[in-house]
Amino acid sequence: MDELDMNNIADKFIADRGMPISNYYIEVTPFSELICFKGEDGREYDLPISDETLAIAVKARLRELGVKVVELK
Repeated sequence: MDELDMNNIADKFIADRGMPISNYYIEVTPFSELICFKGEDGREYDLPISDETLAIAVKARLRELGVKVVELK
């Protein structure tokens, strides 16, 4: 699959969640990088994606869209 296809798939994945982009953020630890979001209830959640290729594409797309990146040490 080419980069454009993966961007389209990542966009669809993000849009299908029905949340604004501002609810998403990426949490970076010394051991991992997680996609997270703030739910309607105000709580924060991890968004696990079992397909590694899709997870990489979604993280890259969220970064392109300017979501907050939180670094934990």
